[in-house]
Amino acid sequence: MEMVEQLTARADAAYQGWLTSVTDDVVADSVVVYCRTSLPERNTTYEIGEWLAGYLMIGQDGDRGFFLKCDGAAGPVFSADLGGLGVADLTVVAPVFEVWLRSGFPLPPEPQPDLPPIADVYLDRIPVDGVQLLARVRKLLGTDWRFGDFRALLAAQPFLAARSAHLYALCRALEHAPELRPYLFYVTDRGLEAVWPTGSPEGR
Repeated sequence: MEMVEQLTARADAAYQGWLTSVTDDVVADSVVVYCRTSLPERNTTYEIGEWLAGYLMIGQDGDRGFFLKCDGAAGPVFSADLGGLGVADLTVVAPVFEVWLRSGFPLPPEPQPDLPPIADVYLDRIPVDGVQLLARVRKLLGTDWRFGDFRALLAAQPFLAARSAHLYALCRALEHAPELRPYLFYVTDRGLEAVWPTGSPEGR
């Protein structure tokens, strides 16, 4: 309790002012920003003092925590996965607490996939008996392939499946179709590259 109070006393002045203005945790979308009475329990539960000495966890979004470095200056708001805490794991959410507050405690943006916005998409490596997989790709891409042509298409891999496809949208669609990720490729100067790269099971 005393350690958290000491950290709070050295925190960003705007944050200290905000703490005095609230009596309950503030929920903004999925982010919970703790009121003063919640701080000791949350910081003790996650052993923040052990993993991030000098930092105060001020909020949470599921398995992600939000932190301030309490050194008497107005510094950034950081976030980090609560399963792997360390200074090297911190990423900046806002330059100072006041900016984060005024913008409504937004979550940090998701990283964009490292893809060109538009490219031709090819299918490859679907097993020759993967008729059901091809039917799912047909639905995903919104193509008009005839079911009677499926076996010929499978035998002709790699084949052009979609011209000038929007790859960001396709990558988002693949988040909900993991069984199709290994088979979709786009054209580059180096040949075909996976839309959803292997080795990144949760995405780029």
